[in-house]
Amino acid sequence: MRLSAILAFVGLLGITASAATGKPVVTVAVHLQGESTPTKAADATLRKLAVDLLESSNFNTATHPGVLKQSIPAIQDRYRRVVAGDCLVITYASPVKIGTVGGKLSVSEIVIGLGRPDYADALFTIDEDGRVVAHEKYSGAIAVELRKAADAGVGAR
Repeated sequence: MRLSAILAFVGLLGITASAATGKPVVTVAVHLQGESTPTKAADATLRKLAVDLLESSNFNTATHPGVLKQSIPAIQDRYRRVVAGDCLVITYASPVKIGTVGGKLSVSEIVIGLGRPDYADALFTIDEDGRVVAHEKYSGAIAVELRKAADAGVGAR
């Protein structure tokens, strides 16, 4: 009980410090055979790689629905499968604007599938209205680096 109170207090300090600096409050959760908290160093690396992967995205279902031709039920079904398995979830306390190759987006959450052992295999965002947006044609090199970082960041325990 005492440990949980300490962790809650430390978390509150992080939120207060982030709010005071004007930086968005960000949480990172890695789900590899259950939820794992990344090491402090891995947390920063995973946040950076997640944004890098998103920025490399050429197409998304919000801006390019005619190109991707994915129905809302198909997008939501794939999203549910990704979050039911191994994934990385970056959550912002308030939406942030992120520029991608395919255009600028408002993002509340980045969800990256880690279903393959060799690279990140899916990329979604949740927009400011809570809609699931699928992204396609993103950097394979960053996807490989991110998958390795996810394994290393929680595997060192």
